[in-house]
Parts: sequence; structure tokens; C-alpha cells
Amino acid sequence: MGATPETTADQGREGRARRFDSLEEAFLAYGTPPLNQALVRAIVDGLDVTGFVGYRTYFRIERRGSAALEVHPGFTNGFRSEADAARLAGGAERWPSRRFHGAWGVTHPETGRRTAPAARRSSTAKASGSAAPRRAAAPEKAPEICPTCFMVLPATGICATCAA
Repeated sequence: MGATPETTADQGREGRARRFDSLEEAFLAYGTPPLNQALVRAIVDGLDVTGFVGYRTYFRIERRGSAALEVHPGFTNGFRSEADAARLAGGAERWPSRRFHGAWGVTHPETGRRTAPAARRSSTAKASGSAAPRRAAAPEKAPEICPTCFMVLPATGICATCAA
């Protein structure tokens, strides 16, 4: 299976769950962009929703009689079939999901990361909103090996086994 939006999503699913009273409350908590809100509202209108539960990076739309849908930044997955995704999400781009066998996902109109709600933004964040790129760590040097007994040499360079 090729790359899908969910392969790049944060897989840290577990954590303390938070129940929301409404879809609007979930949108506010996760900073869902307006275009994505319209798509998710259309999906919810076609469901028998039992609740909304938030996790660290996404929220779930719990539905009666079927798997919950997961609303991530840029996509929603957990549709039971492609027909289910097409019926609920209309013309949104559809793709086979890796969430469970036979599952499908849809791409949101705005696929970038959500913006943090104003109350959750750090006051120390840079005005430009971008952090300096991190440098990759230098690879570790391979340990030196004794040419006589093939044991790893200590930092002194003198083999303790054969004194070579």
C-alpha cells in the first residue's frame, strides 16, 4: 500500500481521553480550519453519533453500530468501506486506510497542521512560527578491535586479554 496521509500522522494515539459535549467544542479544542469543519459537519450529519472524544493529536466521532471515525489534521479515517466514505464525505479524495482491514480515509480540503487555539499557544513562540532545523547527530565511531584476539579494545587501546 502506498503512502497515505495517515502514515505521516503522529501515531501517539493513547493518552488521557477527553469527552466533548459537541462537535463545535472539539473543533475549538483542536483548531480545526473552517473548510475542514464543513467537511466534518457533513460527515456527522450522515451518522448516528454517540459522542466526541479527544486524544492528544486527534478526536474521535463515536457512532452507533460501527467503528469510530478519527479526525486528524488533514484527514479523517475509519470509514467501513469506500462506499461509506463516498456517501458521507462526498467528493473528498478517498484512500484505503491502514487503521483496520477494509477501512477507508478521506483527505480534508486543508491538509496542513491545525493551528493551536490562542489559549494554548506558547507566549515564547517565535513570531515567524518556524523553529530552526535540527542537525542530525553524528554517527557513532565503530569500536576498535584487537588484531590478535578480536576483542573490543578499551579506551586505552591496550588489549586486556592478550596485552597486544
